Amino acid sequence: MLRVRTIHDAADFVGAPGDPHDYTDQIDRLFTEGVSRPEWCFVIEDGQNRVGRIGFEVQPTMSNPTWLGTLPENELSAFGLDLPWNSSFETAGRALFAAAAGALPEIPETLEIRTNNEIHPHHRERRELLTALGFDLFIEKQGFSWVDDGSAVEVPTRLTYKTIEDAGIDTFRLVMGQCGDGSLDRNDRYYWDGSGPQNWALQMTEYASEDDTTMWLIGYENDEAVGYVAVGSDEDWGSTIIHVGVLPDHRGNGYIDDLIAAGTAAAQDHGITFMLSDVDVVNLPMMAAMRRAGHREDARPWHVWAYRTDLSSLAAAP
Repeated sequence: MLRVRTIHDAADFVGAPGDPHDYTDQIDRLFTEGVSRPEWCFVIEDGQNRVGRIGFEVQPTMSNPTWLGTLPENELSAFGLDLPWNSSFETAGRALFAAAAGALPEIPETLEIRTNNEIHPHHRERRELLTALGFDLFIEKQGFSWVDDGSAVEVPTRLTYKTIEDAGIDTFRLVMGQCGDGSLDRNDRYYWDGSGPQNWALQMTEYASEDDTTMWLIGYENDEAVGYVAVGSDEDWGSTIIHVGVLPDHRGNGYIDDLIAAGTAAAQDHGITFMLSDVDVVNLPMMAAMRRAGHREDARPWHVWAYRTDLSSLAAAP
């Protein structure tokens, strides 16, 4: 007989059967930060044996609530989803999600869950379960890897570049906000449309750390801005092209190639030897540009699917 219950503390959640990760540090941090609680974390048991679990965290959608526009104040996501990934996973998964959804009345209604075929060994079963539960595929992204082979990255010379410090953060935000217009990336479109160009840019530049300012660049042709590239580095999640964009009036001229090359060269000069970036699979021009820039999609199996659903629908699911 399957039974779902909330946990007592972090130790009651970690180490579920088949879990490829140790969540001890993560869940302690989430509890300390107040973005998750024991009563938002659930385990499913078959008799005395724990057979699965899921935890939820709530994070602010924007770091400043005045930037929200029409976006919700908070966002809900799941972590630590683990089930017996055999013929009974859908039954166990339905019980786990139904109990969790019914116990989270004060949390934002929209839930997002991500799966990654590099991180989650049973990513196909996870996706099958989420689809069966009525989740919609919000976005799908392909990973692209760049590894420094010791040769200097060649950057076309038709553009000149200013760092975010040289151009000024207000100028960078203005260019960044304008570049979001007409984006093919579904995630960017959702947040850009909801918050508005400048509020979206305000949030995005929150990711510009002092150590990375030489890798946040605006490209100019004849002193006119045509686009930007932003590269970030972090000890935990690694280095990545956070974002790159071309102003609408300058698209179709191949500037995206210049900007990706400039960002990659700046990363190399910064001492970065590896980057992993991901691109929405419907953004075919960006996928092609990454390949031309030497960022390879076949170097590792990184591929992300982000699913979303309404909690009320999830609680009512049979």
